[in-house]
Amino acid sequence: MKKQFSHKCKQIFTAVCLVLCLTAFYSCKKDSTDKGTAVNNAEGIEETVERGPAKVTLTLDKKEISIADRINLSIVIDIEEDYEVELPAFGEKLEQFGIVDYHNSQPELKGNDRKLLKRTYVLEPFLSGDYPIHPMKIQFYKKGDDAPVKHFVETPEVSVKVKSLLPEDMKDLALNEIEPPLSYPRSYTLWILSGAGAVLLLIIASGIYYYRKRTNKIGSIDAVLSAHDIAYNELRTLVDENLIDKGEIKQFYLRLSAIIRRYIENRFGLKAPEQTTEEFLSGLEKANNFPDQYKPLLNDFLRHCDLVKFAKFEPGTEDIQKSFDSCKAFIQGTEEQE
Repeated sequence: MKKQFSHKCKQIFTAVCLVLCLTAFYSCKKDSTDKGTAVNNAEGIEETVERGPAKVTLTLDKKEISIADRINLSIVIDIEEDYEVELPAFGEKLEQFGIVDYHNSQPELKGNDRKLLKRTYVLEPFLSGDYPIHPMKIQFYKKGDDAPVKHFVETPEVSVKVKSLLPEDMKDLALNEIEPPLSYPRSYTLWILSGAGAVLLLIIASGIYYYRKRTNKIGSIDAVLSAHDIAYNELRTLVDENLIDKGEIKQFYLRLSAIIRRYIENRFGLKAPEQTTEEFLSGLEKANNFPDQYKPLLNDFLRHCDLVKFAKFEPGTEDIQKSFDSCKAFIQGTEEQE
């Protein structure tokens, strides 16, 4: 009896030890996950990095997409309230993707003298393959310092897999060599050439008819609207599209530059749309019907547009408003008096 009781005590003691070991193991595993910098799951990726008072979390809602899909990328900065934060430039380190939309949220107070800032992107891929999103630098410094010391923290590098829409057995698809044309019997050659010639003449005649019809239609529209009315309508359409709010600054400047070039062609008969800025400004000096007082304004406007379109210059809000106002002022000042 005493021996059986001793054996049961040993079994109970062994079971208690096993439970304690398992509890300690899962507790350690949980602590490791909570303090880890990366969480990967089947749906997306979440990476967190800390430096000093700043904690930055980068989140992707998907880590594997098809070329027809889009992904949502967010950067959340958790930092002490008395620090200023400078986020990465628009589109920085995202050259492999097209930016469909992006948004900066207002700072949100979360208690314990800390605040949250968030930027979100909607991205779409160009081609299939594995694409990295390189580290993006976030700067922060303390408010009120006369000469603030700037610190920075970088997001970890993550990778997105973009799958092709082609089936696996078609990825190495190759075109076969073109077979040489079959020779026709000599007796049919004349008939074939005659038929081809008749079809060609019919195509040419149809093209001339539709071209004249389209030209007459455009001419009737231009006769109703003046050059400045057409330009004002295009400016209103540009404003309604909200390209600036969508972050499409370069597209906005492309459209704005095209509007003023079309206006110059309609108003003064100068072939502005087909020329480079240098060619156009050079020809402008020889134009007798173009008012001299507006040449410096137009020169500054077009060169500023070229900086945004070709030199990756990122204009501020005041620059954008000034460019739009310059375009409108030029049109107003050179309106054709009825």
